[in-house]
Amino acid sequence: MDDAKVAEGNNLYTTTKNIWELNKKEDTESGVASNSYKAKFDELESIFKRHRNYTLIFFKKQPDVLVTLGVKGRFPATYNDFFDKVKQFYSGIKNDPPLQAKMDVIKITSSVVDSSLAIHAELLAERSNFDKELSESQDTTKSKNAALMELKEWIEDFDAIAKIALYDNPQLFESLGIFVRS
Repeated sequence: MDDAKVAEGNNLYTTTKNIWELNKKEDTESGVASNSYKAKFDELESIFKRHRNYTLIFFKKQPDVLVTLGVKGRFPATYNDFFDKVKQFYSGIKNDPPLQAKMDVIKITSSVVDSSLAIHAELLAERSNFDKELSESQDTTKSKNAALMELKEWIEDFDAIAKIALYDNPQLFESLGIFVRS
């Protein structure tokens, strides 16, 4: 094993270490984006549940209103369905002034509707950021795994050469950090 082969291993190690650190950074950014998204989602979900329940109670004898606002049936279970139902609910109120007047009675005023639509827009932006950070983290994980495999192969070659070179002196093999039974 000459100096060039050792330098190759050192370069592989340095590259792998840099990719590893980048992956840790991307994982952290992904976690922060996830926490931010979850907090905004929980906020909107809480508001929407309350407003949806008020509407179900207040308009129970007016099923057409419930269908128009998208509150008939079960609470949305998937993210996309939730986003769609929230948009349908608040946009339906905003775009129907007579309905908005009725909603004022149950304290879902035009300012509450506007605020909820603004939170909805923020949530979609948070989701987009979370998706971007998650994909970056996944990409760096693939790069990290590929770099680790390349380094592992180099180390296996190094170990094989070292075993041959130090065959008569197994105790020196331990100086490389590899345990050898006596």
